[in-house]
Amino acid sequence: MEFIKLDDLCSIITDGTHQTPTYSNDGYIFLSSKNVTSGKIDWNNVKYIPEQLHEKLSKRLKPQINDILLAKNGTTGVAALVDRDEIFDIYVSLALLRPKGIIYPQYLLHAINSPMTKRQFNKNLKGIGVQNLHLKEIRNIEIPVPTTIDSQIKIVKVLDKAGELIDKRKEQIKRLDELVKSRFIELFGDPSKNEKGWEVSGIGKYLKVLTDYHSNGSYETLRDNVTLLDTPSYALMVRTTDLEKNNFEDDVKYIDEHAYNHLEKSKVFGGEIIINKIGSAGKVYLMPFLNRPVSLAMNQFLLRFDENKVNHIFLYNLLSTSYMEIRINEKVRGAVTKTITKDAIREVNIIVPPIELQNKFVDFVKQVDKLKFKMEKSLQELENNFNSLMQKAFKGELFN
Repeated sequence: MEFIKLDDLCSIITDGTHQTPTYSNDGYIFLSSKNVTSGKIDWNNVKYIPEQLHEKLSKRLKPQINDILLAKNGTTGVAALVDRDEIFDIYVSLALLRPKGIIYPQYLLHAINSPMTKRQFNKNLKGIGVQNLHLKEIRNIEIPVPTTIDSQIKIVKVLDKAGELIDKRKEQIKRLDELVKSRFIELFGDPSKNEKGWEVSGIGKYLKVLTDYHSNGSYETLRDNVTLLDTPSYALMVRTTDLEKNNFEDDVKYIDEHAYNHLEKSKVFGGEIIINKIGSAGKVYLMPFLNRPVSLAMNQFLLRFDENKVNHIFLYNLLSTSYMEIRINEKVRGAVTKTITKDAIREVNIIVPPIELQNKFVDFVKQVDKLKFKMEKSLQELENNFNSLMQKAFKGELFN
């Protein structure tokens, strides 16, 4: 196993056009870092550029099958293999690497996506705010390379097989989510049509609590009594980013007991609906039960309901339908900074089936969640196994 710079492993390391293109409804595929987010190219959500621009760009760079696309910003350091013979162009947010004959393309892909290489990327990020990788740093990244192509292929086969098991488990989990959506429609019908004739009323009718961080006092009072901490303390300060990742352990913020008690009006106990106020305004989350003191961070609303009339799990699934997302988005205001108000949330109309039927759906969701929990635990084990295999592979220990 020898460590070799990417510059010596690739015949081309460059990036896409630095010019923001004029897009068209059809024409030639144009990819950016947004299309490389999971180690694979997303060919389903692409943009297009006209033929004249494509001809200009292709004189400089013509991507081809077995090239590797590397995200320079956004999902920085994530790479994907060009797995089809497709004509397309790329934006500056992507680097293109063309492997030489001394390295198997799929092996190079795994090596670039490994934690070892990710650490090198992180050390070389440039810029303030939106950080990115420069081509110079990419060229100097060192990759562990077995001396023979056969050895590289053997490693790829092992890692690909382990990766397939992960993909299958993820697909099974996705199908469970689809099962819940299907059961919702079966019991309650399409909310946009309300063909079952359920009562329709504003959310405000069923609210017991609608609060936020600033309900606890003036800016000055909050500044004097609340300090966000990076190290573990009495209570977790739950933010949008934690809810988005569904991760309440890593890269989180804390507050001490004094601050927690001061924020009496925005304590979080689990089971609440949380709605973004600013940014991705109107985005809906369901707060899990964390069995620890939790407080609501800024820029979010916390909602509790009369559970004798509206079950929070039913309501979360209702608000997560595409129809209700549209209805909520209609209440969002602002040209640059998108916001939603308490009054706007109260006015959002919802269907309200009998609580007995809601609870029947919730019982079904809980059974599915039990199965989903087991599958997610299995997925974690598969991912740990994959990472272990990858670590051994790039240390030259996989076949010892």
